[in-house]
Amino acid sequence: MTAPNENAIKKVNKSISNDKRNKTEKFIIHYINKILPDGKNAKLYEEKFRSLNDSEFEQFMMDLKSGKVILSLLAPNGKEIKLDVKRNLDIAKELGHEFFQRYWNRTPDGAGWYLSNDKYLVIDVPIRRQAQLLVKKISYAKDNKTIDALTGQPTGKSKGSRISYPELQMMVANGLDYSLLEFMKFRGGDEKGFNAMETSISRTSGVSLKAISPYSGNVKSAETLYLLLTGMHLQNSLFY
Repeated sequence: MTAPNENAIKKVNKSISNDKRNKTEKFIIHYINKILPDGKNAKLYEEKFRSLNDSEFEQFMMDLKSGKVILSLLAPNGKEIKLDVKRNLDIAKELGHEFFQRYWNRTPDGAGWYLSNDKYLVIDVPIRRQAQLLVKKISYAKDNKTIDALTGQPTGKSKGSRISYPELQMMVANGLDYSLLEFMKFRGGDEKGFNAMETSISRTSGVSLKAISPYSGNVKSAETLYLLLTGMHLQNSLFY
């Protein structure tokens, strides 16, 4: 028997490689179009694959495997054909993917782990850096003598930076309870608590929120809202 021709072997290998690539491309395009059946995203991927040579396509597959790149969709708002949760769940079931998972969580004392009884949605979501970069608008308090009569919070020259709602949510999520207590109560309109905090700092160079809690009062903005609602004959439970 004669040895196989080297060129023939290359042709067979290339044919196998092309067949795998064609199947891969069809698989991706098929499910991209199932997720959002508008035809436009499928067309974009067809054009992308046509623009890639074999080595570029292989690198693209490696990047997908490593997570360096992900398959994405263009889904403009207001279009007739939209993303659909039920459709996505059906597609996931078809592909053998489970969106809802039980997860391991630490015990309250931090000594061990436990597996949740219920399943929760586990997906990748975009991350946005919570940062406000002030260059020309940097502000700082010149003193702490002026407060707003309705809220009890610093105003005018005494007003510095403030905490935004997203920042507040991040503090809650990270369990920064004492930081929240300081910012939202003692520095957020509780005049008695603020004075006790300032007195402790001036005398001892530090402060303990637990130590000054007996000397604290109510947040002025809550008192103001209570009075406004009461004046409108709206019963409320802000204060008892």
